[in-house]
Amino acid sequence: MLSAVGEPAAVLIQNKLMMHKLAIAVLFTCLAFGSTANDCEQLYQQHLQTDMSLDYQAFDQTPGQGFRALAEISCQKQAADLIESYIRTTGAEQSSLRWHIAQLRASHGDYESAIDYANQVLLKKEDFSVRALRWNDYVLATVGFLERDKEKLLYHRDRVATASDEHQGNVMNLKLLDSLIKYFDYNYNYATSRIE
Repeated sequence: MLSAVGEPAAVLIQNKLMMHKLAIAVLFTCLAFGSTANDCEQLYQQHLQTDMSLDYQAFDQTPGQGFRALAEISCQKQAADLIESYIRTTGAEQSSLRWHIAQLRASHGDYESAIDYANQVLLKKEDFSVRALRWNDYVLATVGFLERDKEKLLYHRDRVATASDEHQGNVMNLKLLDSLIKYFDYNYNYATSRIE
């Protein structure tokens, strides 16, 4: 049993031990994130050398290839940079490339760039008798989230919901939009990682 004099000394020692443990944990966290950023940059440089010759399908649509190889390991910034390089190098015009840049920039926290790319993929005219996917509403709802405009997000989400039985893509997109609503006070990366 500690005396009244010993108690403060024991508490002081315990607090110092906790502070040392916390400092070590912070140091390892910083080293890990620095390493990850360096790893992402190194991988990006490697993919710049190998992926510019991939066809669109391999680069954009194939898991583990092209930009997805970087995105799958949380190198969102570098994945978006790789797509931009691919577009410049190949002249590719598929809108999915720009949409993926928008998503990756949003995941990385660069909302301004994400909004710019998202607006580039809006269709000038949608004919729902030909294609029932509510693409523009999906994109505009996402932009509403990025602009922190909940009213816009809800309006366009509801338009997607009205057509959920007309196209499977609307069902999938609705799940993402519902997650953006549920986690509106969080960032895009957090909200989209909790889709139910």
